[in-house]
Amino acid sequence: MVELYVIRHGETDTNKEVRINGRSTDMPLNETGIKQAHELAEEIDISKFDYIYTSPMKRALQTAKILNQGVDDELIQDERLYEADYGSWDGVKESELYAKYPQTFDDNGFLLPNFMDYAENAEPYESVYKRVESFLAEITELGDKKVMAVCHGFISRAIFKQVTGIPDISAVVQSANAGVSKYQLLRTHRYVRFYARKKYIG
Repeated sequence: MVELYVIRHGETDTNKEVRINGRSTDMPLNETGIKQAHELAEEIDISKFDYIYTSPMKRALQTAKILNQGVDDELIQDERLYEADYGSWDGVKESELYAKYPQTFDDNGFLLPNFMDYAENAEPYESVYKRVESFLAEITELGDKKVMAVCHGFISRAIFKQVTGIPDISAVVQSANAGVSKYQLLRTHRYVRFYARKKYIG
């Protein structure tokens, strides 16, 4: 059985400014985000992890490097963990988009799939789910291993969706920056042990 810990990257300026923070906004961590990553690193015994996967994006890679005690040559950069691409909406303040396109937001303030009707060159949600599922299926074959995946807000939600089979991602809340989720993965079953906690629990 694989124990998978999914960690959202630390805060960036685009998070702080409440802008759409997708694949095209490849921002590094800000001071708060660096602090969050270091605080989380103090709670984790990284030596107990067999594999550390990370999105290749700056904010995730920087977080993963801090968690791995400054060492980056052991990190596995996996493009399937890239954040969703919101196309022409990347980097735009959410409040501005909501004022113009309220029909594209759900009750929790997350973008609905119909945002694709308005944003140019965006990635369909189904494409995100497909690459997340590919990642989960692959690491499930690792056997009795402890795995960390450092990624992004929508990817964290998509992993929860794929593990649980919940049909509507709007029901999945956002993990806080440096939030931690834990899953147990078998070929026949998948389990959520906790989701979007602000503290690591081994």
